[in-house]
Amino acid sequence: GCMLDGKLYPSGHIERTEGCLRCFCGQTAMECCSLFHTPVAYDKEKCKVVFNKKKCDYDVVQKDDPSKECTVQARV
Repeated sequence: GCMLDGKLYPSGHIERTEGCLRCFCGQTAMECCSLFHTPVAYDKEKCKVVFNKKKCDYDVVQKDDPSKECTVQARV
């Protein structure tokens, strides 16, 4: 197995870690990539970015009313 953030994962493909990563645990190394994309193009004056751990993605919401989502033009 492989250790990541203090947790032991089994060898092979790992669909989702607690840190929202997709990984492959090999004999000599563990390779991971994120399951989320960071918003970069949105109205930064009216909106804020909040990480949603349940969805493993960022929500972009209005600062004055977080129940309303903002439009995102691009993510990286």
